[in-house]
Amino acid sequence: MKLHAKVLVIGGGPAGATAGKFLAEQGIDVILIERNLSYVKPCGGGLSISAFDELGISKAAIRKEVKTIRLVSPLGERVDIALKDSSLAIIERGEFDRTLRSVAESKGVKIMEGEFAGILCDKYARVQVNRGEEKYEIVSEYVIAADGVNSRVRTVLGIRPSRSFFTASEHIKGIETECCEFWFGASFAPYSYAWAFPSSEGIAIGTGCFETGKINALFERFRKRKCIVSEGKKRIYRVPVWEGDLYNRGKILFAGDSAGQVLPLTYEGIYYAMRAGELAALAIIDEKVNNYKKLWKDRFQKRFVLMDRLRKYFLKDDASAEKLVAYHRRPEIQEASLRLWLRKDSGRESILNYFRLFGKSLL
Repeated sequence: MKLHAKVLVIGGGPAGATAGKFLAEQGIDVILIERNLSYVKPCGGGLSISAFDELGISKAAIRKEVKTIRLVSPLGERVDIALKDSSLAIIERGEFDRTLRSVAESKGVKIMEGEFAGILCDKYARVQVNRGEEKYEIVSEYVIAADGVNSRVRTVLGIRPSRSFFTASEHIKGIETECCEFWFGASFAPYSYAWAFPSSEGIAIGTGCFETGKINALFERFRKRKCIVSEGKKRIYRVPVWEGDLYNRGKILFAGDSAGQVLPLTYEGIYYAMRAGELAALAIIDEKVNNYKKLWKDRFQKRFVLMDRLRKYFLKDDASAEKLVAYHRRPEIQEASLRLWLRKDSGRESILNYFRLFGKSLL
């Protein structure tokens, strides 16, 4: 069976659903395919509350609001940071993705459950999609590849996979916390952090590293450090490492995890996936796909470069992680961090202020 659309979106997560919504609002014919509409991605589920108004998302998707962030150093020193006039929303990822797709569908996006199987490009993209035993060909002028860290579109086009960061996480019922905890220490989170976040039922805990063979042992060490009993439902997942080298190949645009658009240091991906979907849509609406790279870099490049420098300096060993936590006892550091991370302020003055505060650490 052959179908036609101006734009085909591959992937129904935050990037794909947001792109589809923005396109459909402009009267553009969009088909979105998602391999498994019931899939729930492993995710801590934290998102700045300001993103809901910024991107027009219903706050009904929020399960909890967090007003405190806790940093825990390798030696156990703790710093609690009050979020003051903002907060961190905790979402349930499966429900959140369904909500975004529902909004996109209400705007006119045609949503199909089907698996991307291949693509041929000439004047138009001809995408093969499998729906069980049924075979479809979808012909479109533009394609947005929002199919995640394991992007099949990247593979088919011969683009090397993203460098990956491996995570192990589990949702634990019967335990409550009122803050989002970030734990630093090479014994359970080398070059990264472990986390304990509130969830809709209980808490979500996890850790990450760059070597997949070590992730299970690291998770067990962190679980024991937190004195938490596992329920045996741990999940392993890959998170792309940002390199900033993939935006589009002709009229095929990459957004979200498929483009590695995850903020260094915090590994925050939901917000940037949605913004990438929006910017990819804007480039298509203007029929200037090469503008997508410029739109992204104008908006986010300085922030990503800064956070990557912070990651490389402060997460390289335990002594540096101790400095990171100690720095955040200072009110001016807390305010600068909240402006950059939570309030998404990456203006020139905000970036320069960070360099003034951290000095030679960022050079």
